[in-house]
Amino acid sequence: MSRVAVIIGSAGSETDAEALALPTSDRGAVALALARFGADVCAYASDSDARCFARAAGVATVAEIPELEMGGVDVALIGRGGCGARGDAFPAQLAEESGAALVYAVIDVQRESDRLVVTRDLGRGARDLLSVRGRAILVVADTVARGPYVSRFRLNAEKAASGETPAREEPGSVGWEPATPRVRLGDHASRVAGRAVERMNALFGVGEVTARSASLVRGSAEECARHLLRYLSHHGFVEPGSDGEQHSALEGAVASPSADRRSRRSARDAASIPIRVQRRPRSLSDPLLPTRGPFEIGVDI
Repeated sequence: MSRVAVIIGSAGSETDAEALALPTSDRGAVALALARFGADVCAYASDSDARCFARAAGVATVAEIPELEMGGVDVALIGRGGCGARGDAFPAQLAEESGAALVYAVIDVQRESDRLVVTRDLGRGARDLLSVRGRAILVVADTVARGPYVSRFRLNAEKAASGETPAREEPGSVGWEPATPRVRLGDHASRVAGRAVERMNALFGVGEVTARSASLVRGSAEECARHLLRYLSHHGFVEPGSDGEQHSALEGAVASPSADRRSRRSARDAASIPIRVQRRPRSLSDPLLPTRGPFEIGVDI
């Protein structure tokens, strides 16, 4: 019996075929177990798709969950799909029956001589380091690092070799269809004739002289701005007012735009900002939150 067990399964129920998919935590649990424990891993899965994934990922020994015997297992990594319908109660029951330490939200584990160093994700970049002695039940989080890619070809090959049912389509997947040649239009040659710049100008009407060109406004910046304000006022974008007021306001804005910007900047700097507005999400350039620990848990066996 292997001393390291990985318990995985597809999320969802058999009645909800669209929700059937191997969660990220289950894929990460398999990759983490193979990377840290190597050939000592035995995978236990609740459905055929999860068992075929474990074989395709490189796990040599794969069995069903009812065949699991915690008495011969030192470390168990459990994914969200492996918990099944019982959720967090399943790993808690295993830990109680085997007298093992239970850790949730695990994203990494390192094996040392007489203990395990487990990294637990606390959210927002904060982490805990736990020094676990004895048996351990580790529930892997969805934020675990992604493992090596397992191709659909290897999954189908494992299903064919093991006699499992055909692979279920992943949600949102699109199957391959026969390629059909594009139909060439009769005026295709005329559409692609000439330079690309000329075709773009013809498409947008650039460079063409139209009869409505006489109605274009040509004048100074103040005159164009006055026409723009009159248009916005007519359509209700600005409050209506006399032309003199708009003109005077426009002249004041054009005369001293830098002074207006300086006054707004000084007023903004002088205003008191509440603390809740000053808070912001942590960016990639900010230093990471300190990692706490290691904390000693578990018992020697």
